[in-house]
Amino acid sequence: MAAALAALAERDPRYRRQAYEVVLAALAQAQHEAVDAASRSRRPAASHVGGEAILEALRRLALAEYGPLAYRVLTTWGLRRTEDVGAVVFALIEAGLLSATAEDSPADFADGYDFVTAFVEPFAESGDMPAGLPPLG
Repeated sequence: MAAALAALAERDPRYRRQAYEVVLAALAQAQHEAVDAASRSRRPAASHVGGEAILEALRRLALAEYGPLAYRVLTTWGLRRTEDVGAVVFALIEAGLLSATAEDSPADFADGYDFVTAFVEPFAESGDMPAGLPPLG
């Protein structure tokens, strides 16, 4: 898997290998949460999750893992907007590392959330923001 991700990063230099890794981790988290929700409601679990679930899982994962540095870490890896997350997902699909349904589209990731709002704003009031982050607003 590591070699395949390195090849993807080499083919499209907009995204570093870590961008693919964090998106895969977010996908795994979203799938796990979907299975947990299905078991709590006693309904069959689907292994497929959509763009919105992946984006939300990425937001929570990045905030938990990187805290006030989440914005800087993600943007360093090339993830600057939710559309970048979709581009990474669809590159993984094209490489045969993920599968998609006929209904899945890169548009599922369009305008999911603003990265500054999602990754900087939670730390603005506490004063925990590192220097050099973009201003809010």
